[in-house]
Amino acid sequence: MVQLYPFTCTFRGALPCASFPFMMDGRPAGGAGCVISSRKAGNMVYSEGLNSPARERFFRSLGLEPERVYACTQIHSRRVLAVDSGTPNRGPEADGMISRDPGVILSVTVADCMPVYLYDTGSGGFGLVHSGWRGTGIVLAALELMAGRWGARPQEVSAVLGPAIRGCCYRVDEGRARSFEAEFGGKGGAYPLGELIRRVRELPAGDLSGSEAETGAYAWYIDLPAANARLLANAGVRNIAVCEDCTFTGSNFGSFRREGPGYTRMAALAGHLQGPAAAPA
Repeated sequence: MVQLYPFTCTFRGALPCASFPFMMDGRPAGGAGCVISSRKAGNMVYSEGLNSPARERFFRSLGLEPERVYACTQIHSRRVLAVDSGTPNRGPEADGMISRDPGVILSVTVADCMPVYLYDTGSGGFGLVHSGWRGTGIVLAALELMAGRWGARPQEVSAVLGPAIRGCCYRVDEGRARSFEAEFGGKGGAYPLGELIRRVRELPAGDLSGSEAETGAYAWYIDLPAANARLLANAGVRNIAVCEDCTFTGSNFGSFRREGPGYTRMAALAGHLQGPAAAPA
């Protein structure tokens, strides 16, 4: 039986961030944890060779030396890498990482796309992926790599779906919606969430009566949290925490859709985080 743990982000600290634990059977699992920076903490943009003072300040506010934080050049893929403290960290092209090294902190950047945090309570291994509409399904690649590397079993994995643009606001064109539904919208399975897309009739401009609604165009919306929760549950993951914040409507979050070209990227971190700013609120 799948257990869902809804939560919202509480930001705190001089460089505000939110932290939340992995949950297992109704209580915090301990071990690895999850953090995400706020928009107010600055733009956490990552590029190989780019000096990013905002990132370094943020990591140090969590008691982390920047060289402990592993990042990748994100390409909206389903590629996941395994890293440890001896792995060269030169921004390989990927959208997720796993590790079982307590000295490693994993990082992805997000701004409407969803960070998905994974923790294998059996082995202590953990993972972090960047899941947008193109990369939806990357959680399965991460689970497969965790199983191949150290025998992780889905029923022992705790997942956290971090803040993202939600189905209320993630408007797309019909073609993208139909493609998303075709790949992820099948009914049934361990955790059927219902439809992963919504089709909403828009009224013509100035028409509030609804009498001419049939002449209005449709608006299409997709639900990233629902899709990822379904994939995880159908893979056998039984403990899933789901952030209920929407990055588009929440001013604490960076959002490409809300902010436009100058949008703020947030840093999501997973690993053995310490210090008051990284402790769960």
